[in-house]
Amino acid sequence: METKDISLSIAFEYLRSKNKGATAFVSSLAYACVAIGVAVLIIVSSVMNGFEKELRDRILNVIPHASIMGVVPISNWNDVYKSLKEHPKVIGVSPFVQSQMLIGSSEEVYGSNLVGIVPDSEKNVSVVSNFIIKGSYDSLNEQADNIILGELLARKLNLDVGNQVSLMLPDTKASFAGYFPKIKNFRVTGIFRVGAPDIDEGVAYVNISKAANLLSIKDHVQGFRIKFDDLFEANYLSWEVLMDVEDQTDQILISENWTVTYGPLFEAIMMEKTLVGILVFLIVIVAAFNIVSMLIMMINDKKAQLAIFKTMGMSKYEIRKIFIYLGAMISLIGSIVGLGLGIFVTYLLSSRFFEEVINSLMQDTYFINYFPVDVRISWILFILFSTITLTLLVCLYPARVASKVVPAEVLRNE
Repeated sequence: METKDISLSIAFEYLRSKNKGATAFVSSLAYACVAIGVAVLIIVSSVMNGFEKELRDRILNVIPHASIMGVVPISNWNDVYKSLKEHPKVIGVSPFVQSQMLIGSSEEVYGSNLVGIVPDSEKNVSVVSNFIIKGSYDSLNEQADNIILGELLARKLNLDVGNQVSLMLPDTKASFAGYFPKIKNFRVTGIFRVGAPDIDEGVAYVNISKAANLLSIKDHVQGFRIKFDDLFEANYLSWEVLMDVEDQTDQILISENWTVTYGPLFEAIMMEKTLVGILVFLIVIVAAFNIVSMLIMMINDKKAQLAIFKTMGMSKYEIRKIFIYLGAMISLIGSIVGLGLGIFVTYLLSSRFFEEVINSLMQDTYFINYFPVDVRISWILFILFSTITLTLLVCLYPARVASKVVPAEVLRNE
């Protein structure tokens, strides 16, 4: 116990001693690199985790995890609906009718997608009702011709809640004069903002009965929007539920899932998080080698003292511990400073000032216009553990060099 205290006391004295010249510079660089490496790792991981969380909570909870659709409108859809609800992995099912359309105001006309939904059951599949910024989601009833638009689409058409809008859809039934589009006026009763341009600009919601009438498929649906208990199993589960419900109808059914539309984006974010983490971790590796350089230079400066310590009876093991302790303390101090700096900058990025700056730069380019932050304790502990472990491992080499000092040769030259 006493020898341990001696090694630790000497390490403290070396840490507190004022180095000069190149040793002082390398020592400062070692502290700085460890602190900067830990801080940048915390900042980058928190922001990348935030992007992943925003993608999952916003977009992947607004769109269905999977869809079961008929090649032609499904007639006996109630049987299919009941079968889907009975699947143990399915937590939400909602029938839908969908079509491309032209939507126009008195000033502009744009193309978009019309989605007919059952408002109550749609809440079990999508959280779009949580992103209503104007009007009411519950206004999509069967009695009135109401429509809910995305914010970007409403802005392009210069529409607000209460305005009238015209929908133009293709009519599949021919008259004696040929094919003519169907035109229907709706009243805007809600505006939503998810943060994804392709949703905020490319989707409009009406009641399913209104959409079915426009498409001349009354009492039919085109498919079902499904939510699973685990969205990452959607690729497999979509095929499983498809095979289960095919027995309920003689119509041909097909399935789609979110990995087709947003899978590449989610995989890109995950890959970027991994690659950026590896690249930033190189800063910690540089810091570790700086610690090695500092310890080697300190060993050269303290050779005479080490020789005296060995002459007084200190073992090689005790000499090694001095520099292992020293490296551990440098790593610990740098990590604590980096921890404080990283958390400070991370929360600074989520402040209102930075949100306004990023909003002005990104605007409608990305699916979010601010830095999302998700500070995870498990990630911070992993970063600190990895940094301290790495620096301790690289300290073994200079500690071994110090333990091989030969007192007779060193003292002869003093």
